[in-house]
Amino acid sequence: MKKIIALTLGIIFSLNNMTVAQAGSPLSGNDIQHFMNAMKPLQKLGKKHNFEENSQAFTAGSNMNGFSPMTNSLEIIKSHEAYGEFKKIIRGAGFSNADEWASTGDRIMKAYMSLKMNEQMTPEKILEMQKGIEEVKNNEYLSPEMKKQILNSLGMAISMGGNMSEEDKADRQTLKPYLAKLDRLFEEAK
Repeated sequence: MKKIIALTLGIIFSLNNMTVAQAGSPLSGNDIQHFMNAMKPLQKLGKKHNFEENSQAFTAGSNMNGFSPMTNSLEIIKSHEAYGEFKKIIRGAGFSNADEWASTGDRIMKAYMSLKMNEQMTPEKILEMQKGIEEVKNNEYLSPEMKKQILNSLGMAISMGGNMSEEDKADRQTLKPYLAKLDRLFEEAK
């Protein structure tokens, strides 16, 4: 049961945060390449400067609705002394401005996470989640509100992929050939 609750809470977090405002056309291979070009230099910038203070101030005063990790990062770095270096890096990677980097990065991260979640949704996992639904329904220790949220999230996770916008589907398709390279870059960033 603990395993199901942990899985469910992870899904709740992921699904509740996967609402990114999308800007018109689907991602292109160039968009993805520009994002990847910026990753290592931005990682070095992050190691060089302490963004923690700015991050805590931003987190304390913000409502981080929506899945927008790059936009949230941009808000943090805008008030940091390293913002000039940051802008140079993203321009050098092929972006025309910081907002373009952030919105493109948010879309890439959304497509990436969606693809990774779908990889993990094996028939066994779906069956396990369906059992979890029954356990949640019968759990006398969860409030009705918590049950509703967990059940909605489990249902969305099980049906994920079928109710995506055409633009989300196109972004995922464009990202697929870059998945292995992104996996490596994210692994190196740890």
